[in-house]
Amino acid sequence: MTVDEPSPGADRTRVGSDRTRVGSDRTRVERVDDRLGLAVGRVGLSGRTLTTYARDHVSVRTPSRSDFRDGNTIDLLAPPAPSDLPRWIDRFHDTIGIMGAAHVQVRWEEPLAIDAPAVPPSADPALEAACAQLGFGLVPTTILLLDELSEPAPTSAELAPVEAPSAVPGGAVDRRWHAATVLYRYARGDTPDDWRDVDQAFTDWAVDVQRELASAGRCQVWVAMRHGGPVGRLTLLHDRQGLAVVEDVIVHPVHRRIGIASALTHRAVSSYLGVVPGARVGVGADPGSRADRLYRRLGFRPHATVWTALRPPR
Repeated sequence: MTVDEPSPGADRTRVGSDRTRVGSDRTRVERVDDRLGLAVGRVGLSGRTLTTYARDHVSVRTPSRSDFRDGNTIDLLAPPAPSDLPRWIDRFHDTIGIMGAAHVQVRWEEPLAIDAPAVPPSADPALEAACAQLGFGLVPTTILLLDELSEPAPTSAELAPVEAPSAVPGGAVDRRWHAATVLYRYARGDTPDDWRDVDQAFTDWAVDVQRELASAGRCQVWVAMRHGGPVGRLTLLHDRQGLAVVEDVIVHPVHRRIGIASALTHRAVSSYLGVVPGARVGVGADPGSRADRLYRRLGFRPHATVWTALRPPR
């Protein structure tokens, strides 16, 4: 989940029997199953979200937040034919829109070669044209899976996990948890003008969901400390079934480009694999972005392009 929804800053389909080979102190992915890209995108969903599975799609519904796009979506198990889009729009209205969602979102994935370059992919022209005709934007996200974790350059920041707070609002909260949530404002931009566009009510809701997942042992927040205060944060979530995702990697603008994001990601992933050595770890990034290149340097490799067809509220 990215907490700047609904306006991102960084469940389970069957993932098959593939596993990783554990060699000395490193873990390497040997092979992965189909449709794992969409599964990575659903790892961070909580019990507030209802996920149901059908023969050709997965329906995701979050009644308490109908404006949470990735919590109110239809995930297809195969790319749709252009002529099928109206049918999926009707299905969305009948199963998700009826619960209050004003947008329409349909996602699917296409496999990527492990050596695919870090560049934006080209959409199927006929499908792109059909989406445009129906008022949909079509946006790609690169899903990468960890192959072999690489050691980043040293950083001067202190890296630390944040203790899970009380699941009861108003309970005891580690001061670093609060500071880490404040960093979310930088997911939208670096200036106060950018922050004014943040939906604070949604951010508060998303952080509350994260609190629940952390208290249940499915979420670990990490912070980077410099000069006595948190300057970076990261969330690692898992589904208890061997699939984890890195999300919400955010660094304060003043402390960027000194290796904090790489160090945080490496520390969080290596710590998790130390406990669950056979797990698969994924991450999503805008194709060709700085984050895409950073994750590749750390040993993540392309797995799939997830295409999101979104029609905003009318």
